[in-house]
Amino acid sequence: MAVSSNGTAELAKNVLYSLGSDWFNIPTTPLTFTIIDDISSKKLLTRQGTPPAAPLGFTNMLIGLQSGGGSGMGVQVVPLNDAPEGGVCKPG
Repeated sequence: MAVSSNGTAELAKNVLYSLGSDWFNIPTTPLTFTIIDDISSKKLLTRQGTPPAAPLGFTNMLIGLQSGGGSGMGVQVVPLNDAPEGGVCKPG
């Protein structure tokens, strides 16, 4: 995954299912996230959004069917707030 705040440099690579990746500080401004398939190097999709303000963190979750499946079913990125109850997120 790349993000526009750092000149589209890659943030996460070869993230295995359910294992996650490292945490990165990014600004709380409108950003563009580009999701790329590590095997084919093909751009899967792009999502624009503004991350939540500190102390909350967030995770972009890539979900869906790799081969589509019709009826609008395909891959999508869903941003999920970490510590949504308002607690402090302290990745270590």
